Amino acid sequence: MVYNIRGEAATIHRWLSVLPAEMVRSRPRLLLAQALMAATSGHIEVVEPLLDAVECAPPDRADEPFEPTAGVAASFLINVPATTTLHRSYVAQLYGDAEATAALAAQALAESQPEERMLSASAHGFLAVAEWLRGRLTEAERAFASSVTGWREIGQLTITAWGYYSLALLRRAQGRLDAAALTCERALDTLVTADRPPPAAGPGYVGLADIAYQRDELDRALQYATEGIALSRQFVYTTPLADGLATLAMIRQASGDPAGALEAITEAAQASPGPAGLLNPVPAQRAWLLLAQGDLAAAARFPQENGLDPDDEPNYAREPGQLVLARILLAQDRPGQALALLDRLHAAAVAQGRTGSLIETGALRALALAATGDEAGAATTLAGALTLACPQGNIRVFADEGPPMAALLRRLVATQRTGQAAASVPLGYLARLHRAFGPGQPARDSVPPGIVDPLTSRELEVLKMLAAGRSNKAIARELVVTLDTVKKHVGHVMGKLGAANRTEAVARARELSLIR
Repeated sequence: MVYNIRGEAATIHRWLSVLPAEMVRSRPRLLLAQALMAATSGHIEVVEPLLDAVECAPPDRADEPFEPTAGVAASFLINVPATTTLHRSYVAQLYGDAEATAALAAQALAESQPEERMLSASAHGFLAVAEWLRGRLTEAERAFASSVTGWREIGQLTITAWGYYSLALLRRAQGRLDAAALTCERALDTLVTADRPPPAAGPGYVGLADIAYQRDELDRALQYATEGIALSRQFVYTTPLADGLATLAMIRQASGDPAGALEAITEAAQASPGPAGLLNPVPAQRAWLLLAQGDLAAAARFPQENGLDPDDEPNYAREPGQLVLARILLAQDRPGQALALLDRLHAAAVAQGRTGSLIETGALRALALAATGDEAGAATTLAGALTLACPQGNIRVFADEGPPMAALLRRLVATQRTGQAAASVPLGYLARLHRAFGPGQPARDSVPPGIVDPLTSRELEVLKMLAAGRSNKAIARELVVTLDTVKKHVGHVMGKLGAANRTEAVARARELSLIR
């Protein structure tokens, strides 16, 4: 949550640095100012010790006369106990603890006075975050909108704009890209009244960059990201900067600049506050990027370092990481474990009506089903996800999955053309999806005649081993996968080549120059 609403962090740090350390330690409001700066700049590890010091300070110091220049209604430091509790709620939410976030926010609300409207609006905002962490997006949206109204009524336009940014994130999670874009635009309308927008306009541009990226409008996304990052570098709150840099990394990756993508995500990780989770998705995005660039070993360290396990129960506060874990399992040829995890995540999203999660889990479940050999189930599941994504023009959630999704999409198009598809997805939307896979994906006219779908890299690997005369057991040992997985790969190879057996598959592959 943004506390330093005018971005005067450098000035406050300079003032605090010239004061005697003993004076700072003995005055709760000076300690709170330090905690405020640490929280908004992402240094979460030092916030709790400072809050402990506030509570250990002489009690009479908290009652010293204090006249906030912003006025009682707009001040955080007017009420030491309530602000201390509010800071603890902030730390709890970064750790994904919805219950502690809600309990501490409610306590801060009880400790504040009616005239302390900044405190009460922020406490209501933290109650909204608790609902967000629980996956109750409609309730979170309603509560957050109330906080934004409170901030706007007391004239705090900067924190109001930040509230709009959080609302945009919630609406994006609901799958409502149009509503999220309008929310960001409203934030900019609130702030941009001169030729040069202020730093607090950065989050609005960052939000628009992400939405444009999701719609595969890469040039527009780059324009918004560039503007948003430049402004967010001047803004004390670091989350929009981290989000903007992560979006820039995705744009560069999609545009064929993997080195630039790694550079951007590395800086994003340095700016991101707190541990990995819903409110800090950058570590999960970094692992996704490493996986997309073929560095499976580095990506696989992410779930190990963050205590994620395939058998975990759904936890919306940790969903970004759990979805990356599912992708890693697929890359490791463990589709059964990936599918079991994704089925649980999908069921939780269905129960809470979270459309954004339904689209993403649907896309990944389709890939997992295809990897287990259930082509019909994969096509039906993908069609369902596409049907949800189409009205809002959501493209990258599919395109970012790369060649496996491209192949699955082509199979869906083929079944739809023959009237065998379980659901009909608009052809215009499918054409946009096809274009989004870019030049790195195999085009239809580059597929050898007689093949409906190109072989995946793993299937080509299996094909070469078949040509070398290796048994299924020998292939399983060399690839470190189960015998059932090898049998499924062999079945896919024979099906795509139109072969009745292994010998015929090898002969057909040589005819098509797939192998020598």
